[in-house]
Amino acid sequence: MAPVQTYYTYLDPKYKFSLQIPSWWKNYIVVKRRSLPRNSDNIIYIVSFNFKYKGKVYIDAFSLVVFRMTLRKWREDGYDESPYSFLKSRNGLIFAGSVPGEPPDEFFEDEKKYRIPSRLLSRMVNDDVPKIEKSFKFV
Repeated sequence: MAPVQTYYTYLDPKYKFSLQIPSWWKNYIVVKRRSLPRNSDNIIYIVSFNFKYKGKVYIDAFSLVVFRMTLRKWREDGYDESPYSFLKSRNGLIFAGSVPGEPPDEFFEDEKKYRIPSRLLSRMVNDDVPKIEKSFKFV
């Protein structure tokens, strides 16, 4: 029998949404939130779950990105075909997920040394992020 996966709830203080994050991530992430000034991508807020291993922070394992745009504009601008995963829209905002396209360069440079963190990051991105994205809800 497979072990039962446990989760903790991430509650966002600014946009009042929650995500269910696997409990095992707690030892391997640093959560950072930042608001952005107006920009051409209409990104106004990012919550980054940065992967860390043995005290070193490497890359975002997952980011939740808030865009100031309507769902219609999202589709017209081709974001449905972008690396962002649409999660929800609300009040002229789009909430989307994002994962890294590739592991950090050093993981390729010394595959033996980075075997464990590479596997952890791969598990996060490929196995857990789809579940996290499905757990998104407004509170």
